[in-house]
Amino acid sequence: MSKATYTMITVASCAPDFLKNALDHTANVAEELRAEAGAVGTRVGVTATGSDAGSLFLLQTYNDLGGIDAALSVYEKSKDYAALIGSGKVSISLRNIMKLEDVGLTQNSSDVPGYGVATRMGTPGPMLEAARALVPNFENNGAMFLRYGTLITGSAAGRRLLLVAYPSMDAIENSYDALRADPNYAAFVAKAEIDFRNIIRITA
Repeated sequence: MSKATYTMITVASCAPDFLKNALDHTANVAEELRAEAGAVGTRVGVTATGSDAGSLFLLQTYNDLGGIDAALSVYEKSKDYAALIGSGKVSISLRNIMKLEDVGLTQNSSDVPGYGVATRMGTPGPMLEAARALVPNFENNGAMFLRYGTLITGSAAGRRLLLVAYPSMDAIENSYDALRADPNYAAFVAKAEIDFRNIIRITA
C-alpha cells in the first residue's frame, strides 16, 4: 500500500437540535468514503473550542488525490450526504486539502480517539526535522495518531496544520506539559506563527 499523503478536512455549522442526526449521517458518509473512495482513515466529531465551536468535523485521508476525486463522487450519490445538506440545518464553512509530511507516530492506533487537537501555524518552510523532534512528546503521552502537513487549498493555503488525536483530555494535558518542558518546542514555536489551537470531540 502506498503511503497516505493527503487529508481533506470539512467543517460545517449545524443547528443544535439536528446535531445528533447530523453526526449519525456523517458517520455513515465516512463509512461510504472508506468503502467506495478508498479512504485509508476517517474521523468524525464536533469542534469544542474556537470560532467554529459546535460545528461538525470530518477528516478523511487518502494515498493520492485520486481518492479525493472519488470522495466528491461519493458525496454526489450518498443519501446520508443529501440528508445533511437537504436538512437546511447544516452549512459547510470550509473544506480544505492538506499535503502530509512523514513526521508521524511510529505506532498509530485504530481505536476511536476521544479528542483531537488542531493547531494551524505559519512557518519558514516545512520545518520537518524540527517537527519530528517534537513527536516523542505526543507519543509518550498517549497520542493515537498525528498528522502534520501543508494546507494546499483555501484562504490559509501555505500554512502548516498539526492534527493530533488523544484518548482523553488528560492525555492532551500531559502532552502539552511535556512540550513546555522541551527546549525543542521552545525553538519550534519561536519560529512559528500560530493562528489557532482548537479541540475536537471525536465521535466516530
